[in-house]
This record gives sequence, structure tokens and C-alpha cells, in this order.
Amino acid sequence: MPDAFKPESPETERAQGMRELMKEYGLARRFPREAQEECEAVAAMTPAQAPHRLDLGDLEILCIDPADARDHDDAVSLELLSGGVRRLGVHIADVAEFVEEGGALDREARRRGNSTYFYLDTVPMLPPLLSGEICSLQEDRDRAAVSLFIDFDAEGAPGDLRLAESRIRVSRSLSYEEAEALVMSEGESGSAPTLRAMLELANQLAARRARGGALQFDLPEMRPIDEGEGVECFAPAPKLCSHMIVEEFMLAANHAVGGLLEARGLPHLRRVHEPPEPEDVGVLVHHLAHRGIGWNPGAPVRHRDYQQLAARVIERPDRERLLMRMLRSFRKAAYSDRDLGHFGLAWTHYLHFTSPIRRYADLDVHRVVKELLIGEQSRTGSRVRSMSVSGKEERSRPRARRTSRPLTELARRTSETELNSLQAERESMRLEMVLWARQRLGESFDAVVQVVFPTGLLLRLPDSGVEGFMPAQFLGDEWFAHDEEREELRGERTGMVFREGGSLRVRLAAANLFTRRLQFFLEDTRDADDN
Repeated sequence: MPDAFKPESPETERAQGMRELMKEYGLARRFPREAQEECEAVAAMTPAQAPHRLDLGDLEILCIDPADARDHDDAVSLELLSGGVRRLGVHIADVAEFVEEGGALDREARRRGNSTYFYLDTVPMLPPLLSGEICSLQEDRDRAAVSLFIDFDAEGAPGDLRLAESRIRVSRSLSYEEAEALVMSEGESGSAPTLRAMLELANQLAARRARGGALQFDLPEMRPIDEGEGVECFAPAPKLCSHMIVEEFMLAANHAVGGLLEARGLPHLRRVHEPPEPEDVGVLVHHLAHRGIGWNPGAPVRHRDYQQLAARVIERPDRERLLMRMLRSFRKAAYSDRDLGHFGLAWTHYLHFTSPIRRYADLDVHRVVKELLIGEQSRTGSRVRSMSVSGKEERSRPRARRTSRPLTELARRTSETELNSLQAERESMRLEMVLWARQRLGESFDAVVQVVFPTGLLLRLPDSGVEGFMPAQFLGDEWFAHDEEREELRGERTGMVFREGGSLRVRLAAANLFTRRLQFFLEDTRDADDN
């Protein structure tokens, strides 16, 4: 390739591509001057030392996060009580102590809605001084937190719970990989016994959710693999037992707080996932029928229908594509001021509570929780700002519903910013694939058809995990008609058919840095059907 046409270094091109991406999605790293000044002023605060906080300094508390995590807003503990009872502690950074509602920091956090995470960069919801330092639950540092304790019996059923403003000190910060090694070790020293007890409880909670109808498709999440000399390929992130521990404990905490606020009649943001639209279910039924899978869901469709379908396809070679089709039939999860239920989790009374550093919805819920705790302290005259609810009672006795907070617009806004960030994060992964491809222009690859569109084929290169598009006009010297029912492209002259799962030999023709798309030419139709 002539020097004039060689791409610049991946680092230079990544910087160019990220600038365009940030502009396209309205993201900015810099914070307004007012917000920065307010951040510097509140950084000197020491709310962890407030006398009303429950002192948890002697409790073994673990923070488990990705090795490259930029912030740490949750930590967990587990105490073994008599009679097989386990007391789960979920400790969340008390961000609301530093971000005054209506202030400059709050206005900017509300505008951003959430943090946005890229492969080598983050656009945080809060300035790094807060998100990565002052609020972050760092090892061996006193931190202000909101702690939730839930007692689980020997079968994993929840019982008593307690909420408190707390002072915590993380005993140990672990990456998921470090926690996994301890779980799998045979040693009894350090945090290994605690982590194994956590895994046992997490397995029980996951099993109980599945019995209740919760859906878990466990699709791989693609991540760049970089051994120090640039991205070599894109591979599924490993699913570890340590991931399950954190995931199940955060789900349990969100559900418990949601039930409590619902019972108390306090207006708050819910996390909702409405059932699939009948039309989308019908499209899925037709798609499955063309692949020899008969599926007759109820009307309306139930959680169990999807559970049974997932179990039927689990051993098929096209499992991943079928599960993706099932997910496409779902509506998107969102925020709402009404309890519309969560279809995927098969729960009502669900919200987001565990990530106030990176999600404004969680920060808003924290404010409601703290208001509740302040009211409870005033009512009881307790020194510690906390409340306990017996599992033998209903979560709490319903109280008169307060005047509704203006949540409808906040729910709409946080849903929009979340979707914007998800799209930006997906596009940043496509940018990484383009950067990989720009060093390999003109090379040939084996490819698999992932999705058939009227305009062409979405392809994946199985050896690298890279995805790209082949326009229909590059498939041959004829018109290719799209069969919507069978989801295939068929040549009108030769009858050549391209459908999902087919293998092709392709040549990488283009990798556009600014559209973040790859384009292929066809070299070999070895797996296309000639009929």
C-alpha cells in the first residue's frame, strides 16, 4: 500500500474518532466552572465522621469491581448468624451528602444523567474528584455510605432488613479476577471463606429468581483484547462467579429498597421493563418457525414462555443468534414514576439504588431514602440515623402518600440519557473495530452471516470477533431480493441464497473512521445455497 494511503497510528486515529463520537452524542469531559468550584468546596467535607452514622469500621467489607474501574460506589459484607441465617450488607457511597439538590453539581449531573464508559476513557456524571476519589469506596479509607442489611434464611428467603446512614472502611478492594481466584482456592485465610459463603448465597438468590420467572440469557459481552501492542481481537468477557456475587447482591438490594419505598408511599423513580408488544412476539414466532422451532406463547406472553424457549435453544449451534432474536422482541428497560413492573426480572417494586456515583436515578432514590431515615430518627429519637423492618410484617405499614414529586420529566430525561450513553458506548466499540481493521485493509477473512437486511449482510469474523457490513450489490452480478418471512437474500437470476449462519470468504475493503463502519467484498460463496 503506498505510504500516502497508509492510516495514521491507531492512537492518533482513536483521538480523532473519539472527538467526532463525543460531538455526535453531545458528551463533554469538562464540567462547567460553577460545578467545578462547587466540587472543590464540598471535597473538604467529612460527612463520614457525623455522629449519627452507624459505625461499621470493624465489619469485613469487600469492594469487587473490574480491574480498570474508575469509580467504586458499592461494597458488600456477609455475616453468618445462628440458625443458618446470613446477614447481607450492601454498602453504597453516600453521594447525596456531597451533591446538594438544585446546586451546580446537581444540575450538571441531572443534565448528563449517567456516566458513559468507553474502552480507554470515561465521561463521568460527577467530576473525577468526587466520582473517583472523595465518594469512591476506596480500601482502608473512611467513607460515608448508605448501608442496607438483609437477613436471609438457610433457603435464601429474605427476612428482616435494616437501612442506615453509615461510616464504612473497605477491608479489601478486589478485582473480579482476584475475587474469583479466592473463591476457587482451597485456602481458609483472608477473604476466601467469606467469598465462598457469598457465592453460596448468590447461587440461592439466582435460583429463587429463576423459579419466580426471571430471565437470564447470559449472552457474551465483547471486549477488546490488548496484550500491550494494540488491540489484537475482540472476545467475550469471561463470566465469573464473582460477577454473580455482585450482580445478585445488587439486585436484592434494589428490590428490597423498592419494596420499602413502595410500602411507605414515597414517590420515587422506578426501573421498569414492560412486557413485549404482541406484534414483536408474533415476529419472533415466525422467525423461530422458519428455523424449525414451534413456539406457542400465551396471550399475553409470560416470563415462563421465554424461560422455556431459552431452555429449548440452549444446545443449538445458533443459540447466540436465537437469543439475540429473543432480546430484540423485548421493549427497552426505562425509568418511570409508576410501578409498571420489570418483565425480565419478573418483579414489581424495582428501582436503581446501588450506583449513585454513575446514575442520577440512583442519586435521586438515595435522597428519598435519606429523607425517610431522617424522619425515622426524628420519630424515635435515636442517636443513629437508621430504621429496621421485620420480615414477619409487611415491609412497613403503608403511610399516606405524599404530594407527588415532579418525577415524570426526570424519568423521561434519565431514560433518554441512558439510551444515548448506551449508543455511544456501542459506537465506541465499533470505532475500536475500525481501528483494528484499518491496519488490515485488503486482507481476506472467513466470515459468518449474523443478520440479513434488505440492503445487505451483517457479518462477523469469528477469529477476531470483528463485525462489518456487506452491501447487497457486492454479492453478485444480479438483483438480490429480500424475503422478509424467511429473512434471507435470494438472487433473482441464479437463486443464490444468503441467510443467517452462512459462512463466506470476504475481503476487507473499507474501514471508515468517522462513520465507524467496515465494508467487505465477497470472495467465496462456499456456504450460500444454490437452489
